[in-house]
Amino acid sequence: MKAALFYGGNDIRLKTVPIPEPERGHVQVRVQATGICGGDISGYKAQPVRPHSARMAGHEPTGIISALGEGVSKFEIGDRVAIEPTVPCNECPQCMNGNYNICPKLQHVGGMKRGGGFAEYMTTPVDNAYFLPPNVSFEAGALVEVYAVAVHALARTPVQPGDKVVVIGSGPVGMTIAQMADVAGAQSVIILGKPDQPLKIAQEMMSCQTINVDQEDPAENVKKITGGTGATVVFEAVGGRANTLEQATEIAAKRGRICMVGGHSAPLSFHEGYARSKELTISWSFCYGRRDGEKEFQLAIDLLATGKLNPDPLITHQYPLDNVLQAFEAAAGREVYGSIKVLVLP
Repeated sequence: MKAALFYGGNDIRLKTVPIPEPERGHVQVRVQATGICGGDISGYKAQPVRPHSARMAGHEPTGIISALGEGVSKFEIGDRVAIEPTVPCNECPQCMNGNYNICPKLQHVGGMKRGGGFAEYMTTPVDNAYFLPPNVSFEAGALVEVYAVAVHALARTPVQPGDKVVVIGSGPVGMTIAQMADVAGAQSVIILGKPDQPLKIAQEMMSCQTINVDQEDPAENVKKITGGTGATVVFEAVGGRANTLEQATEIAAKRGRICMVGGHSAPLSFHEGYARSKELTISWSFCYGRRDGEKEFQLAIDLLATGKLNPDPLITHQYPLDNVLQAFEAAAGREVYGSIKVLVLP
């Protein structure tokens, strides 16, 4: 089969490798679509400290069950599935409490130790495969993982009807959180981000108000849009090295709630006295787990199946596996391509 092998430092090579066979308790999946995640982009750009062996990445895949490992009875060959990438130990106290997203031994499909979806076939533990309803396309299903992140973020920091919500970040996570906030009944949803193209999509196809942070003052414009109160809920979905916590505390209303969703690679700082005088509540959200006994990954699928969420505007670019390098260039070059979610289709 064809597979994209990742060596780090912008080095992706399309090669022919053996089709993986499912071991006991696993299924083989013929991949139909895989989304490129921010973590994939970081791995694509990063220069390895020392040369490492190639790996097959891609942790946002959908596909069709093509073979069953021993002991698998949940699926039949031909079933449509979306793949949850998180692989917890299922033994630690966090896993037992349903918080498997913070399992200390958490691994990922498409991570360093497991093959991923930028290939024609992959294998996965059967518990990581979820039935994909017929009214949810494979392309839309490739966004289930990012919608699950949004589901968990709103579980950590609930949005109530009438809330004035600001989302910092116009990438896939920010856009899906904005959709979730709208479904939850927010009075208004404002997206702070760049470049222009994602913000235009948010305005025209998601009915969000937008602020281009390179062209406008975010704090002044949020104050103007919210009638001087500020945002009752702020979701940070940028991460990286940006000190967006400082910005979040500035635009939040008194007794506002802030949820930090983006993964940061640099220390964060903020004016504690300013946040304290507003009595702000700040929480962090990582990945997704269970809510009221049900997996949030399944909740995301259910929301897509009902039509309450619309992933189509977020899928801005699609490339065949043969052009995987161009796909990563588009995903990594948001300023040039105006991309939100980029898919690779074997």
